[in-house]
Amino acid sequence: MKNIVQLFIVILVVSVAVSSCRKYEEGPNVSLRTKKARVTNNWRIESATVDGTEVSLDPLWAKQKHYMYRDGKYIITIVNPITLEARNLQGTWTLYDHDTKIALTTKNFSGNIDSTNEFNILKLYNKQFWIRKIDNSVELHFTPFE
Repeated sequence: MKNIVQLFIVILVVSVAVSSCRKYEEGPNVSLRTKKARVTNNWRIESATVDGTEVSLDPLWAKQKHYMYRDGKYIITIVNPITLEARNLQGTWTLYDHDTKIALTTKNFSGNIDSTNEFNILKLYNKQFWIRKIDNSVELHFTPFE
């Protein structure tokens, strides 16, 4: 009987520890794919919030495509809502702070000035990727596209 009680206590402690050690606010708790493998994808914005206002229907946000490659390369395609001209910004992405944050560094359209935006990762699944800018001004929910 004593062994059963000890086993129950161990199982209880482990289950509480696993459920409270969530790396991302929205999950997942456990994944067989690495974080880098889950970030690596072709993403489109499903939802975008800027300063508390939903802007995902705005053409500037709705038509963006984000390509994140395994080697850390990053390309964002932005479509000008007036001319409908698509332009690419190239850069890099890096996970840091125990893979709870991501830094997206891009060059401007002329290709000579780096700009880095840092985000907290809220959710990181194979088919969902949610990030919030460190200053809480922008939150983006991504979903893959083909």
